Amino acid sequence: MANMKKLHTFSLWESPQAGMFKEMLAQEGISCLVKNDRLSSAIGEIPFIECFPELWVIDDEAYPRAHLLLDAWLTPYNNPQAEEPWICPVCGESSEPQFSICWNCSRPRE
Repeated sequence: MANMKKLHTFSLWESPQAGMFKEMLAQEGISCLVKNDRLSSAIGEIPFIECFPELWVIDDEAYPRAHLLLDAWLTPYNNPQAEEPWICPVCGESSEPQFSICWNCSRPRE
C-alpha cells in the first residue's frame, strides 16, 4: 500500500490556496488531501506552526508529478511579474496568470 507524502505547507492566510491546489491536482488525476485546514481557531492551545494547512499527496508514486505541477503553479506567486493576467474568451473576465481556469465561467485557459 502506498504512503502519503506532504507536498507543501501553507501559511495561515494561504489556506484557501491549499484547497484550490488540491482541486487543481485532482483535475490532473492526483488525489490529495488538506490537513490542518480548520485548526486556525486552535492557535494558542496548540503551537501555531502545527495549525498551518498542509497539502498531502495520497499516493506517494504521484508525488514527483504533483511536485512539478505545484512548483509551476506557485511560480507566479513567487514572481508575480512573470506573467500578465489573461482574458477569458467566453465571458471576457480577467483572471490572474496563476489560474488555469476562469473564475467566472470555469472555462480552462487556452
